[in-house]
Amino acid sequence: MRTLVRRAVICGLATAGVLGPVTVPAAAAEAAAPAPRLYAPTALVLTVAQGETAATAVPLRAVTLTCSPKAGGSHPAPEQACGELRAARGSFDNLGDDTARPCVKIWDPVVVTAQGIWEGQRVNFEKTYGNSCMLQAEGSSVFSF
Repeated sequence: MRTLVRRAVICGLATAGVLGPVTVPAAAAEAAAPAPRLYAPTALVLTVAQGETAATAVPLRAVTLTCSPKAGGSHPAPEQACGELRAARGSFDNLGDDTARPCVKIWDPVVVTAQGIWEGQRVNFEKTYGNSCMLQAEGSSVFSF
């Protein structure tokens, strides 16, 4: 009987000695893992510049736009801008188009950019308009600042 008890104690200690160090790092790894986010990140920097390309133009105005978990940033109308971007499914090319608005055909290019993250996906958008009237004729509040 003593031999049986001795073997059980030795096996128990051996198991604790071998498996004990294995289970501690696993628990520490679980504690170190970041918690999953409820919302995909959305944070953008929007600019308006005078010129043909963003590489050569100096930005006239720049704002930040954050859409999740709630609309915010330095954009003057973040709720409306985020709503329009959601309706366009994050595609800046699909933003409104007010073709009925008359604009003069004077070439005075304006370039807009959007850089950052939209619902977890990297965004790098650039579009040149013939002049500021054509930019406003787009009908979107995203670049109205």
